[in-house]
Amino acid sequence: MIEINSNPDRRDLNELLARDAAAAGIPLVINCDAHRTTGFDVVRYGVATARRAWLTPSQIANTEGWEEMAAQRGRQPVS
Repeated sequence: MIEINSNPDRRDLNELLARDAAAAGIPLVINCDAHRTTGFDVVRYGVATARRAWLTPSQIANTEGWEEMAAQRGRQPVS
């Protein structure tokens, strides 16, 4: 998976690269890069990047429920 980092200072994957990644079949995640709860508000910038890339929720892995997301990780949960 490739990350769309929502932090305005860390927008490494722009809409053009995100669109290319999705076209190549690479799952993407939107990450707010928060280190405390006050940092969650920047997720809107990651969503905006995904929208400018014309990505759909089905192309963003963390729009799914946890079970679907965990299945994409390729690891077994620790018991």
